Amino acid sequence: MKQTYQMFFGLNTPTGTISQDSWKAFQDVISMSFAGYTIQDCEGAWKGSQEATKLVTVTTKYQDKITDVCSAYINMFNQDAVGLLVSNPMRFVTKVSEVY
Repeated sequence: MKQTYQMFFGLNTPTGTISQDSWKAFQDVISMSFAGYTIQDCEGAWKGSQEATKLVTVTTKYQDKITDVCSAYINMFNQDAVGLLVSNPMRFVTKVSEVY
């Protein structure tokens, strides 16, 4: 069954922040895993420290791909965790001739 996943990727690291170029490289991991997604810039906090955050929303039936993407981020950028919110699947309004 499809679910909608919201992944919260904090941009602080133990040694600084994740650069725009590094984020773009990681975005390739997301693009290889999912045909469609949304990225939003937001602010968050972790362990009492404010940080810039990328919120990535995906609707998929492949929970293992979500776990793989989160684990890749944790390992690539030495993160403690990735926030993950799971909800009922997003619904789509499509052309009458298309079936989703």
